[in-house]
Amino acid sequence: MFRQMMTGAALGVALTFAGTAGAQVVALATDKAGTTFNTMGTAVASVVSENSSLKIIVRPYAGPAAWVPVMNTGEVGLGVMSANSAFQSFTGNNETKTAHKNFRIVMAGEGSLMLGFLVRKDSPIKTYADLKGKRISSEFGGHLSIGNSLAASLEIAGYGWNDVTPVPVVGANDGIEALVADRLDATWASLGQPAAREADTQIGVRYLGAPNTPEAEAIYQKVVFPGARISVAKDGMVPGLIGETPLLSYDAYIVVNKDVSDEVVGKLIAALWDNNEKLWAAHRSMSGFTHKAAVTTAPVAPYHPAAVAFYKTKGVWDAAAEAKQAKLMAESGS
Repeated sequence: MFRQMMTGAALGVALTFAGTAGAQVVALATDKAGTTFNTMGTAVASVVSENSSLKIIVRPYAGPAAWVPVMNTGEVGLGVMSANSAFQSFTGNNETKTAHKNFRIVMAGEGSLMLGFLVRKDSPIKTYADLKGKRISSEFGGHLSIGNSLAASLEIAGYGWNDVTPVPVVGANDGIEALVADRLDATWASLGQPAAREADTQIGVRYLGAPNTPEAEAIYQKVVFPGARISVAKDGMVPGLIGETPLLSYDAYIVVNKDVSDEVVGKLIAALWDNNEKLWAAHRSMSGFTHKAAVTTAPVAPYHPAAVAFYKTKGVWDAAAEAKQAKLMAESGS
């Protein structure tokens, strides 16, 4: 049985544990239940557990601010996170101004995360300009990336927090619950988020399109992180998506502590690589986890050496990836 209380020093050496029938048990950190990243993590755990000798146990946290520090010390072996959160964690541009250099990318999913404002379906809010004076979810404990995304969205509209009515919430699901309860007018949500789907059955919801301009994308890249972009979601892709809708988007990562063994990482990647279609079926956000996208062209943290070795055998690791890896490894202090 996986022990909840172990020291980071002990786990930094051995991040796998003997389980039933010789299975190796590894914890995987996600955001809390009902969020997109919890759903994604559950999909990863299911596919890997069913197609390898690893047994992945999902461990939900309030957000990356809660679980990245324990991954950094080795108390948790795996995690799923946005490239935005990974950038903040690795660079130290986060709530605690602490750089966490001890995690490594295993696999990237291109454009896996699409996000935007969620409003009631019958809301008079049709554009970003209509947000002025409205009750907007704010703070989002454990998710600096959401706060930055909201601030950037308001800047795109020509507003600041003084131009709206901030309503503090604890997390992404809490904002949606407040929208359903009519305690606010707009909140932040990812496309296909389970809580957003549930809200659609309760009150009917609609994703608010972002201005699809180079200027808007530049603001997202400045305020959120350099890898941010605007992508267009197709009509009806998920409940609440009405018409083609431009949304903020960026990649997602499956990450590991740097000391997870090459053996475990090799089994993990092989199971994911050989079962792409099972990942895609689990959630629309997993559709970006393709062979082509596994090695991102814009990494914000280094890859695990076992991942590098695997991708070289598949012909998807090139000289450009090697150069970026060397730079990021130097920044990590390794």
